[in-house]
Amino acid sequence: MQGWRMGMEDAKLCEIEIPDNAMCFGVFDGHGGREVAVFVAKHFCAELLANEHYKNGNIEIALQETYMRMDEKLRSKEGQQELVRIQRGLPDNYSVSVENAESLAGCTAVAALVKDSKLHVANAGDSRCVLARGGKAVEMTVDHKPDNEHEHNRIVRAGGYVEDGRVVGNLNLSRSIGDLEYKKNPDIPAQDQMITAFPEVKVETITQDSDFMILACDGIWDMLSNQQCVDIVYEGLRAQKELSDIVEGILDRCLASDVASSGGLGCDNMTCIIVKFNH
Repeated sequence: MQGWRMGMEDAKLCEIEIPDNAMCFGVFDGHGGREVAVFVAKHFCAELLANEHYKNGNIEIALQETYMRMDEKLRSKEGQQELVRIQRGLPDNYSVSVENAESLAGCTAVAALVKDSKLHVANAGDSRCVLARGGKAVEMTVDHKPDNEHEHNRIVRAGGYVEDGRVVGNLNLSRSIGDLEYKKNPDIPAQDQMITAFPEVKVETITQDSDFMILACDGIWDMLSNQQCVDIVYEGLRAQKELSDIVEGILDRCLASDVASSGGLGCDNMTCIIVKFNH
């Protein structure tokens, strides 16, 4: 849902036919533009499947390397050209010159891989994944905010600072894909930059009482707690609603009725994916 914003800067990933009965889902929330979110949604799954650790069954490392690989691709000449094409709405084979595309902003990224009865969730930023198990919300991600002690310490070590809850007074999250202007300290690894794409990964077994999971951007979580969102989905399932209708109801509920009285809440782009587990 675009909501009250002038444009749509979110992108999503739903790949349900990955080899070996795996599935991959993702929500990518762009800030300052849609280019990086669209780029990541397009390339993420292919890069994950090509990762040697993924092929060897080490999915946690594969997810971490795939997130970092997205930044590498964005820095490349081909990646920079693709960002320009996305920005201008040009076809993939259209020839363009790079015009400081590195200055384009980035996106949060929450991705979930379902494989062999395991749920692997990687997160960088403040989008979230929540697992519903036996009626309760199980937190699969933690928001990466500059005021978090661990995040704040990394920002300062990298030569940055936090002002009014924002990295160098600008970005209100501490991990993202893209935002390359915050990742230029030559003396430290990419993982330790003031803004890093390196994700936290959590793994849960999909048990008989694991009912569904929700992936959504912060436009949802600004308005609903994890448990409130889970309760809405359970209510919809009991009423035998289609998942698409339940998603639509969540988005409608979170959308502000008008901008003037909203205080800024409910005015963001909103993206939500519900994945129901069938046992």
